[in-house]
Amino acid sequence: MKKRINITVEAEIAEKAHELGLNVSKTCENALKEAIRRLQTPVQQTETNGGYVDTRKRVSSARVDGTGFEPAT
Repeated sequence: MKKRINITVEAEIAEKAHELGLNVSKTCENALKEAIRRLQTPVQQTETNGGYVDTRKRVSSARVDGTGFEPAT
């Protein structure tokens, strides 16, 4: 089930998204899914050096792939 929410973005970003035909709802949904996944990913031990890497630190630089960037219909 979907839930309606409101977000606030800079006017320039909203205008550019509209110009490019981005589906803002789907793009935001996919970005939130990726951020949640990264935040919930446990700290993993690397095989190369046996040390621990906190994968959650990479959230701020998280990039979402092309999924969700389809044109709005």
